[in-house]
Amino acid sequence: MKSILFFILFGISTALAAQTLTLSEQQLNRQLATQLGREFPVSLGDWLKAGVRIEDIQVALGREEADKARVSGRGLVSLEQGGVLHDWDISGDFSARPRFDSEQGALYLDEFELLGYRLNNNDASPQAGFVLPLLLQSLADYLSRYPVYRLNEQDPLQQRLKNSPLSLSISPGRLTLEGLE
Repeated sequence: MKSILFFILFGISTALAAQTLTLSEQQLNRQLATQLGREFPVSLGDWLKAGVRIEDIQVALGREEADKARVSGRGLVSLEQGGVLHDWDISGDFSARPRFDSEQGALYLDEFELLGYRLNNNDASPQAGFVLPLLLQSLADYLSRYPVYRLNEQDPLQQRLKNSPLSLSISPGRLTLEGLE
């Protein structure tokens, strides 16, 4: 009788464990690396048009805030304002909250908050200090529309996770998606 109970409990615990997917920072950073070199258009009305080409981007999970990711990156900004072209090399740090969209089967970063930025070139114009925070926040809003990870529907576990309610938890260096069924 004890052995039957053991096998039932073992089977249930195995089934529950099979509904968990843990993603590391390295996996997310590899996925984000596919965006390197891509230019994102940013507009702040008719008076300012810009493009930001991402040169480097990294995500750190749950290290500074338990339920958030820290996103650090470097980009090249080409900005046209009133017919004058500006080129800036910038670095920025953001805090963002991971969100799973079950309809898309994808993990997104939302609620970006600009923590800081710096100009990497010394010859930047004075208006850079005014324009760059606005531009970086617009870029963050734009980036929140792109997934940092998409479930692979060819993988049986990931397909099951896509089709079931999920909980999302973050621990330092890891993000866990767990099926609730």
